[in-house]
Amino acid sequence: MVDVEGLVSTCKKYILDDRNSVVIGEPYVPYIPNNWNGVLVLAESQNLSVGNNDYVQSLCNMSQDEKIQRLGYSSEFVGVYPWDDGSIKLAVEAALGANASEVAVSNAVLWSQRGGNDQNVNPDLDLQSLSSELWSELLSILSPKVIICCGKIAQNVVSKSGWEGDKLVFRLPAKTAMSRVSGMFTEKDLLDRYPEVKEVVDCNPSWLNGGYRQNKIFFACHAVSVTPKYNKAFKTDSQRLAFSV
Repeated sequence: MVDVEGLVSTCKKYILDDRNSVVIGEPYVPYIPNNWNGVLVLAESQNLSVGNNDYVQSLCNMSQDEKIQRLGYSSEFVGVYPWDDGSIKLAVEAALGANASEVAVSNAVLWSQRGGNDQNVNPDLDLQSLSSELWSELLSILSPKVIICCGKIAQNVVSKSGWEGDKLVFRLPAKTAMSRVSGMFTEKDLLDRYPEVKEVVDCNPSWLNGGYRQNKIFFACHAVSVTPKYNKAFKTDSQRLAFSV
């Protein structure tokens, strides 16, 4: 059983004020399903730009505890975009054979900033460093079996947190970057060469909805390619994955 109260209390020690130039001062705990299998996925940070003002306003109307537990607050989405759009779900199921509904999800950097014209910007080094400090405490409570870092920032934050457990590193499924490469392949060829991806696509066609279908398939193939073979043949018990290293 995850100590949610301990996670929330830890986040409360790291609430920032307006002087830190963050959109929402409260950091947040991961979304953790009741049947968590020990896999924790980290993307980069929430996009709280002006284009997502409706969501930002909903956060502003929440209590402090609700902001800290914002991920999964809505029944329609978790609040981590590359997870909600199906990209990381598809990749995790194909690469690890894990059930996406049993995976915990968050972002590596637990605050968001805006740049010119209130657009989304990459989190600065100070926020990355502070996130590493916070994750050091959160991970000691969570004790995940394996962390999947999506992107360089997530990888750096986790490394600087002092985490010494199992870690996998995927690229961040950014639309522009993926589009430059994914279009060089045909969907049929990718699915033929990566049957693990085809199996998940066939079982979950809705994960490819919303555009960028080719990107999602290509990203899943990338995840399968970079995941060590021993990580694809795990057995599960009631609480944790048991990797056969």
